[in-house]
Amino acid sequence: MKKEKKYNYYRKKILLKQPDGSTKAKDIYAHSEEELLFKIRKAQAEAEEAIERALNPTFEMVADEWAEAHEAEVGYYTMNGYRAPVKNLKEELGNKLIKEITSMDIQRFINELGKKGYAKHTISLRKIVASLIFDYAILKDLVKTNPVTVVKIPKNAVVNKRELPDDKDIEKVKQSVDATFGLFAYLILYTGCRRGEALALTYEDIDFKNDTIDINKVVVFENGKPKVYNRAKSRDGIRTIPLLTPLKNVLSQKKKGYIFNDNSLLLTLSQFNMFWSRYKKETQVNLSPHQLRHAFATICFDAGLAPKDASKILGHSKIELTLDVYTHIRESRTKETANKLNNFLSGIS
Repeated sequence: MKKEKKYNYYRKKILLKQPDGSTKAKDIYAHSEEELLFKIRKAQAEAEEAIERALNPTFEMVADEWAEAHEAEVGYYTMNGYRAPVKNLKEELGNKLIKEITSMDIQRFINELGKKGYAKHTISLRKIVASLIFDYAILKDLVKTNPVTVVKIPKNAVVNKRELPDDKDIEKVKQSVDATFGLFAYLILYTGCRRGEALALTYEDIDFKNDTIDINKVVVFENGKPKVYNRAKSRDGIRTIPLLTPLKNVLSQKKKGYIFNDNSLLLTLSQFNMFWSRYKKETQVNLSPHQLRHAFATICFDAGLAPKDASKILGHSKIELTLDVYTHIRESRTKETANKLNNFLSGIS
């Protein structure tokens, strides 16, 4: 023990092992030898505890680490959509050691969501996020297998029918490109872009020669004001999609800058809401931009596009999201067909 005479305290430099295997020097100061020994033991215990936590982390610790790492890889809206599922998963599994979580633990969580009346899409998203977190844990060598793989979505889970727009509304969108903000609705219908992606599009993003559109940025509203986020690091956000003929025919090849703007400036949230309200009033269309995105997914389904190809165009982070939409479309068509048959038979009788 060394006592610093000038300052009348005890000091000792110790080496503490870190979770990554390295060592880190730390100076311990105290007013007495007894206090110094206490602080040394405390520092060593804390270091050992940190190593133990790193080797045997809880689900919450891994989920937080995954979220921080994943946020730099995916688009803003994708990560924003993951926040609620992460919160739910942490509430259920947070304090458990991740290596001790079983498939039955997750299945019970999924089943409970079904009993509470959560929509099938909502439950599926929580399963997807749980799987992503365990995939990350495998990469970190914290677990050997992904227990989510065998988990099933309850067959009686509620299917949210509001996502698919009415065929009559879609026809109105096709016929009203010249209405106030009509081009916005028309563009989403034939690109499947998210609202923020469409608002961030410039004419320079469109390659009229090769019939492609680069989706490389997104508008996010912060306190109602638009902010553009580039997606250079986003695997699912940045993509090149086809410029379909109906859209190409109504776009100007001479204009520059943002396609949807106010005196060349990005639209604020209040301006967007105003324009969208005018559009709905003029056309009597009753749908949302998100429903138009699903209408594009329906076009992909009807065209026979494989889910993998549709997923790339839609910018889904996981193909399961596209499969869920495709299943929804298929089930809706089945019910519609049954209704038509029943109506026909009722007319005969």
